[in-house]
Amino acid sequence: MTRSKSQPSSLPRDAVNFWHVLAQGLISNGPLASMVAALTAATGYALGALPLAYLLGGLMVFLWINTPYQFSKKLAGAGGMAYFVGRSMGGRWGYLAGVAYVVYYAALLATNIVFFSLLVQSVAPQLGWHVPAGMTYIFTILFVIPSTILTYLGVRSSLNYGVITALIEMVMLMILSAVIIFSPHTVNTTAVYHPSLAAHGISGLAVGALVASFGMSGSTAAVYLGAEAKTAHRTIRAALYLASGLVVLMFIIVSYSLTVGWGYLHMSQFAQSSIPGLLIVQHYLGLKAEFLFVLFVLNSLIGMNVASTIVVTRITLTFAHSDLWPKFLGRIHPKYQTPYAAVLTVGAVAVLGGLLAESILGLSNAFLVLILIATMGEFLGHALGNVGLLKFYDRSARYHVIAYGILPALSLVLIAFGVFFTFYPPIVPAVYAPIIMIGSLVLSYFHYGYHSRKRSQPLRETVLLHFSSDHSEPLPNVVEEKIPVEAE
Repeated sequence: MTRSKSQPSSLPRDAVNFWHVLAQGLISNGPLASMVAALTAATGYALGALPLAYLLGGLMVFLWINTPYQFSKKLAGAGGMAYFVGRSMGGRWGYLAGVAYVVYYAALLATNIVFFSLLVQSVAPQLGWHVPAGMTYIFTILFVIPSTILTYLGVRSSLNYGVITALIEMVMLMILSAVIIFSPHTVNTTAVYHPSLAAHGISGLAVGALVASFGMSGSTAAVYLGAEAKTAHRTIRAALYLASGLVVLMFIIVSYSLTVGWGYLHMSQFAQSSIPGLLIVQHYLGLKAEFLFVLFVLNSLIGMNVASTIVVTRITLTFAHSDLWPKFLGRIHPKYQTPYAAVLTVGAVAVLGGLLAESILGLSNAFLVLILIATMGEFLGHALGNVGLLKFYDRSARYHVIAYGILPALSLVLIAFGVFFTFYPPIVPAVYAPIIMIGSLVLSYFHYGYHSRKRSQPLRETVLLHFSSDHSEPLPNVVEEKIPVEAE
């Protein structure tokens, strides 16, 4: 690829520190947005046993993050899981893992901007506002602008913003929880930890815990800062655990407070409400506080968009530098040192995806299908990562059965369980999600094969190099020991 002398060829090394990586892990979970959306989804299965579901889901979170944590001991790069799987199973499977995560986070971006329109439609009547029907399309376009600008102007500045606002959101949720728990009208009880309260008992609790765990597992987004973080191996592993621990602890408390605040015997009405979390805020703190929470929910969505854009653009960058995707997507801004072409492209794709889904399916169904596409991408990306971890360490003399064998295998079982209960029985329009996701991977499989046949350079070496980072030579912090890789 020909570049002008003024155009950098790589992301800046040591551009972000521990706090920035931690911010990436926190904002990718979207604390307030998850309280409004993901927690409500988990309630549909767990009902009055929601706090127990989040307690069990919290344990599952540390199962999900085991795979990126173990990989990060040896590897770090902008490709994240794509690089990890590529080093373990070969470039083709690394490419499929990267595509799965690109679809996951790109669909999440589109989901968030559609959810913004849904949120405005739900909250506006409470504030006496009238929202014309056509405004939803304008909201879709406008809402991607803040995250696009932030990520365009620099990863450090966008994550400086992220760590401050994420901590503010968490403090707000803890204050709300304290007000509810210590209110004289609240009946605090341990009954909410009994599985019989869940829909269909143990089965409903299990699915609710799985939904809760995926709603809290966004901290894995931190691994995509591997080419830019200081002391990447240590920084990413510490951020993974601290971000996950903070999020899990917060939601264990929040799920309890919202359940007893609403009434644990009436959680079916909670699950059927469009914005039950905000209704509780209004009940306990008043309309002004609810409006403040709405503003920070919007901020939470922007933070999730920033984290998602960072992930997608880093994977896109590695694919562009591997000549797997169009070369212009690998351009780095000479001043801001960001993959600006990829940032702009991702923002445009998210808007187009949101608008297309809204026009074909309607607002509510668009949100459902997009979130399920993201869920399917996350399922398959995690699955490839777990298989990669099993294979990566099967040659190591320091094989740890629990960390490198039992935990990724158990994670695979839970993913299969999640896919089954998410998409069975198949119904329209939900069934579109696995069709789109699987179709994307099948096309990517053949695209990689076509690409490998027309290359002049050895495919394995060049693809693994560019999965590790966007540099023209290996980074010193990418691989700490030689690891054999199978030929394609």
